[in-house]
Amino acid sequence: MSIYEEKAPTTKEQPTVMKQDNLKWEESDRGVWIPESVIYLFGEIAEYTLFDFMTRVRTVIRERDDNYKDDALNLIINSPGGDVSEMFGIIDFMDLIDTKVNTIVRGSAQSAAAIILACGTGQRAASKHSTIMFHQGSTFSQGKLSDVRAGLEYSKLVEAKIYSLLGERTKKDAKWWEDKMKSDFYLTAEEALDFGVIDTIG
Repeated sequence: MSIYEEKAPTTKEQPTVMKQDNLKWEESDRGVWIPESVIYLFGEIAEYTLFDFMTRVRTVIRERDDNYKDDALNLIINSPGGDVSEMFGIIDFMDLIDTKVNTIVRGSAQSAAAIILACGTGQRAASKHSTIMFHQGSTFSQGKLSDVRAGLEYSKLVEAKIYSLLGERTKKDAKWWEDKMKSDFYLTAEEALDFGVIDTIG
């Protein structure tokens, strides 16, 4: 079974997807609105964000006009970030599919959303006045002391994975990112371009 044929899990709220046909908005049978080859990542990255993203990508690829079948997808981002597991899932899925995914920030991409921006598999872009922010992840642990320690060790592994990933996808190495992300690290579009977080401004 291909990744586009997998059975969707049952959820209380079905994800919404929209498509655009010949420059005219049409409602899909899934009751969503999305332009041809464009997907939105707006708001907090939370439970079901990954499922929603995968569903939207599969739907757009399956249903878009043949004239657009070889085009990259455009992921428009305006998000404060959120769940790191959902973030890694989105990045892994973008790496897995054959279709390139352009990541484009309109407004702000912070925390997990900024990392998704940097990990686009096509062109990565930011509008002139966008805000991009990276920082260390936050964690909360309770319970037995051994469980708290295990949680902290896991958090350290996640942080190391993030620094390594940014070191691979940008012009700066993992150690540079580790130093910069000890506190909130804000970038203008110009700085993001200089550091290799994005490829173009516009």
